[in-house]
Amino acid sequence: MPGTGSGPRIVAASRARKALLVILASIGALLAPWGAVAQDYPQRPVRLVIPFSAGFTDTFGRVLAVFLGERLGQNVVTENRAGAGGAVGANVVAHAAPDGYTLLLGSASTFGLTAGEAKRLPYDPEKDLVPVAMLARGANVFVVHPTVKAGSMMALIEYARAYPGKIRYCSAGIGSNAHLNGALLAHRYGIEIQHVPYKGGSAGVVDLISGQIEMCISGTPTGAPYVKAGKMRALAVTSAARTPLMPGVPTMAEAGIPDFVHGPLFVVLAPAGTRADITARLARELVAISRQPAFQGRLVEIGAEAVEPLTEEALRHYLRGEVQRSREMAAMAGLKDE
Repeated sequence: MPGTGSGPRIVAASRARKALLVILASIGALLAPWGAVAQDYPQRPVRLVIPFSAGFTDTFGRVLAVFLGERLGQNVVTENRAGAGGAVGANVVAHAAPDGYTLLLGSASTFGLTAGEAKRLPYDPEKDLVPVAMLARGANVFVVHPTVKAGSMMALIEYARAYPGKIRYCSAGIGSNAHLNGALLAHRYGIEIQHVPYKGGSAGVVDLISGQIEMCISGTPTGAPYVKAGKMRALAVTSAARTPLMPGVPTMAEAGIPDFVHGPLFVVLAPAGTRADITARLARELVAISRQPAFQGRLVEIGAEAVEPLTEEALRHYLRGEVQRSREMAAMAGLKDE
């Protein structure tokens, strides 16, 4: 009879449609939380770990936290976790939940100043951390106690040659950018100066002012107020151009020491495994911040230098190059892996 075969076909088609709807519903259920993350992040305050105590990185981190909080619509709370040249704070973030609520303000030193040091880190910087964005870099300033008879970098070098081992200099920790600056200077000019590591730049500056050490290699915003107050003498900055914080202080090149532009990078990183849409959101917001005139003005005020922002994979590639450059400089400076 006509149509006798249509019934089974209709039933089969109906079942197929129902099966398809079930599959689509299941996919939708799986994707729903992912979409919610992209739309709703963040739903609570974000923690920005600063791996040093008071100093240049801390100053920059607190400025960045304000602007990032405004962009995200949530407070960004800074937390100082100092020690081991920044490795303590980096380790905290490397082992934090990869949910976008714990971030690190790191630098090239986060990856280890030497290959041996990198192997001893309690985390794998390549596997445990994800670069998000880099917005700026800083500069260090060589400062001495007023009793040190050196009014310039070349005079300092001559003083160190005349009194081997007498100059003790502070840095923000073993493996820090300032530590590398001091080691490189000593190696290049064949002088003997003693490294005294601290958990942050400010602690060393306090000891310099009190006369317990003779020299510091400090972040420019940390040293500038004391230089202006006459409590220490600035000899040179490690930036390519003079800093507005201390316009009367020459660059290393101007002071007679060429090829010595080397300052800390300011890089935001997240724990590995953080959702790609979260890191992409953070990268977009950080790049937007870098374009804000108010943020750029604050960078000038604290002595940081704005750079063309790099994000995610481009940043990862750049960091690998910077880490390699730092390790080559460390090797040239005679820093050992032990």
